[in-house]
Amino acid sequence: MFWIDSSTKIFGILGRNIGYTLSPAIHNYIFREVGYNAVYLVFDVAEEKFDYVARALIDICEGLNVTIPYKERIMQYLTSFDASAERVGAVNTVYRGRGYNTDYIALKKLVEPHRELLKNGVCYVFGAGGAAKAVVLALGERGCRIRIVNRSSDRAERLVKELRKYVDVEMSSASACREAAVVVNATPNPDFVPDSCFHGGLKLAIELVYRPVETSVVRRARGVGAAVINGLEILVGQALEAQRIWLGIDFPSEKVVAHLHARKLIW
Repeated sequence: MFWIDSSTKIFGILGRNIGYTLSPAIHNYIFREVGYNAVYLVFDVAEEKFDYVARALIDICEGLNVTIPYKERIMQYLTSFDASAERVGAVNTVYRGRGYNTDYIALKKLVEPHRELLKNGVCYVFGAGGAAKAVVLALGERGCRIRIVNRSSDRAERLVKELRKYVDVEMSSASACREAAVVVNATPNPDFVPDSCFHGGLKLAIELVYRPVETSVVRRARGVGAAVINGLEILVGQALEAQRIWLGIDFPSEKVVAHLHARKLIW
């Protein structure tokens, strides 16, 4: 049985226009399963209210997740950062005032089984937002040569300039992706990745969209025999990394996925 009392710890996700988030379903489920007295809430905060609300939540909450558009803005109010947040320059997880980036941590673990094919391979990343930054670093540190494709060349150029000191990264065009050994969709639209990327030499596709799980990127990659890391794996992976930080536990990803399917929150 679960009830809220004076000992209940508060966790939550801080962002804007985040009614779609699955984080409460994931984390409240884990808290109940392990018998931890906590509740996970959604804090959908307007930008003009962010500064004072963020400071209050950092003080009140045992832990937080942070999402669009506040992953960088939150950093000014934190007391310290682990290496993942410092490397990416963005925070998506907070624990007692310290910032982490579990997107980056989870991605590094998920690509580890593919480390040999990543060495000196060419990786095309579609998108240049905050999610793309964690992907570029996770893959680039495994030896991939990163090529960024984005509708806004200015945004892609900023990302390249920011990360070039860490990894081999350049701007490119979608038409050149026939050389790709790895393709990543870090945009909301899987169809932005052209068919020419899915060829016999493609070894791995990474999809950040998790609803639906079987996107056009996933289908096309499997159609040419490439391995796939789907958006649900990444979503659950980063959530479980947050739980490791908050509670020091290793919770089975399979149970979380089964729970989301049972509640028909993913398809």
